[in-house]
Amino acid sequence: MTSHRSDVGLKIIVIAVIALAVIGSGFVLAAGPEPHIVIPGEILWQLGPLPITSTLMAAWLAMVLLIVGTFLMTRTMKLIPTGAQNFIESIIDFLYGQVEEIAGETNARRFFPVVASFFLFILVANWVALTPIFKSIGVTKDYGHEIFHEIQEKAAKGKAFDKDKHFLAWQMEDAGGIGLAKTGAETFKFDIHAGEDPADVLDRYIIALAEFYTDFQPHADPAHGTGHADPADVEAAFAALQADPDAPKFIAESHGESTAEHHGVTSKALGQTFTALDFPGDKIALVYPFFRAAFSDLNNTLALAIFAFLVIEFWGFQSLGFGYLGKFFISPLKNPILTFVGILELVSEFIRIISFSFRLFGNIFAGGVLLLILTFLAPFIVPLGIYGLELFVGLIQAIVFSLLVLVFAVGAVEHHGEEHNDEHGEGRHADEHPSPQHQPGAVQAH
Repeated sequence: MTSHRSDVGLKIIVIAVIALAVIGSGFVLAAGPEPHIVIPGEILWQLGPLPITSTLMAAWLAMVLLIVGTFLMTRTMKLIPTGAQNFIESIIDFLYGQVEEIAGETNARRFFPVVASFFLFILVANWVALTPIFKSIGVTKDYGHEIFHEIQEKAAKGKAFDKDKHFLAWQMEDAGGIGLAKTGAETFKFDIHAGEDPADVLDRYIIALAEFYTDFQPHADPAHGTGHADPADVEAAFAALQADPDAPKFIAESHGESTAEHHGVTSKALGQTFTALDFPGDKIALVYPFFRAAFSDLNNTLALAIFAFLVIEFWGFQSLGFGYLGKFFISPLKNPILTFVGILELVSEFIRIISFSFRLFGNIFAGGVLLLILTFLAPFIVPLGIYGLELFVGLIQAIVFSLLVLVFAVGAVEHHGEEHNDEHGEGRHADEHPSPQHQPGAVQAH
């Protein structure tokens, strides 16, 4: 008995050691740089006035997967379904049954295409966002040159910066034209403050680069400081950059070289004018992913919410005509309380757009941030539990959104008011007691 307990204890210790070793190896092999979290989708390209964002690309990917997947699974339709066709039909049949149970047979035929489309689109978009291609592959934006370009533009106009700018980027190596963030790469941060002169910003930038790429240590914080940099710090920082072959190099202006395209920026501390910046070694850049969770962008959730609002109102007018407005506008002479209630209902119709948008956006964005932070803190094993949770959250959010659309649609097509209840009471009782041909198990001819 004692030997059995010792064997069990030994197994537990071995498993614990292996788990800790795997988790620890993650910090060496897969430790990512400090997460860069932004709320709007990253703009990848500009198509005329339309920005193509990473979240829009993700929405298009979900559409393609739904369309192509459905086509492939049903391209050889059979009267008696098998395989993939049977799988698709079982899902559609289940969804239709749920819609019919809530909305009734007549309304289910109207509502089902829209409600099912909402559910499947949101579900696929949420689940595909958990695959490895999301937030890991994209275009590289070179912030090292971007900062210098910002300084050049302001210097060319002879104006101070008119607003604060915050830059955060990673140390990356250039592998055949592809920017790769190093394992555990350092994060470079630099701030520009409103009212600062471009020359002062240039001096602080020289110090910040020297501190990041070399062993140079300034007397003040160069990235977040303001005002004039210490000239001694600027001179020492510039010398440190020049001495390190892999550090960035500021290229001084030659006689007559400064043009509108390559405008020179003069350092107050050094008295030299620089027209360009070269990175012979690692660069400072960010990866703007091709795909980010579609509904981690408020624009996409707002688009869904507006469409849901419009289709619900359309169904209301389609069923009740202009009598649909009767539930919002009730004469105060008839019933002052119902007049006030009607106004509240009208306001709530528009508030639904906000609740639809922020509920879906908040849950998906928060889940993405949680995964990003946890993967940064513990690269292996630990995030797996959160991935399982996010699969569940993605399903729940698809159910909640589509179910709310269905419930609001049912409320929109129902008659309101005592007169309507009396007028249509007979029809309601007829629905409660269906004719034999609508009873379960009855056979109907079509």
